[in-house]
Amino acid sequence: MKLQDQIIDTGEILFKYRGQMPLILLLVAIPVIFNSSYCNSIAIELQSSLQWTAIFIACCGLCLRYYTVATSPDGTSGKNRKKQVANELNTTGVYSIVRNPLYLANYLIWLGISIYSLSYILIIISSLFFFIIYEKIILVEEFFLTKKYGEKYKQYCLKTPCFLPNINNFSPSNSKFSIKKVLREEYSSTLSTIMSFIFIDILIYYLLQERLYINNTSLKTMIVSICIACILKLFKKNTKLLN
Repeated sequence: MKLQDQIIDTGEILFKYRGQMPLILLLVAIPVIFNSSYCNSIAIELQSSLQWTAIFIACCGLCLRYYTVATSPDGTSGKNRKKQVANELNTTGVYSIVRNPLYLANYLIWLGISIYSLSYILIIISSLFFFIIYEKIILVEEFFLTKKYGEKYKQYCLKTPCFLPNINNFSPSNSKFSIKKVLREEYSSTLSTIMSFIFIDILIYYLLQERLYINNTSLKTMIVSICIACILKLFKKNTKLLN
């Protein structure tokens, strides 16, 4: 019982600060890329193909986040930070095929960023880091949901995979798709994903040219993304348009 309490306490801390985890990954990426990236030893065509594939994978992760947030009722687990919240149990829509769609989406984003670095070491490190951290977070969340919903949640777990989706289980969401919820809640995850790719791009250029540089496309993308995120944040705080 004491060990279980320790695991739960650790998971609660990780749950609270899970939004800061990508910052650790980006810091780790600096020495890893400098020592294990193959950006200077593979063909430009292959490098470009790998990086576009990486962007596609991350975009799939973002789209999964958008769909999950847009079709989930307010007051359910997933977007809260300070404590576990589940006013109702999500079992339809994306939650009918996988129990942790937001975490699966996060992994796809992390994986895409890691592949973009052209470092298989970073891919391995980010994957291990993700599963070690999120395993504890998921255990805490499932302990909470089991305690609150009992047999109903246990039956849900028996038929719904934890992390690898089972498309055959899909049932339509009980909630209508809300673009407002996506705009209100997902601007920060989108911005952080874009900034992470730009950060990796800067590191790779520095590795190749030994100087800091950001190309015009990345610069424009960064400026536009920051402006849109700031506008959405202001709308969220000061108007009812996104509420």
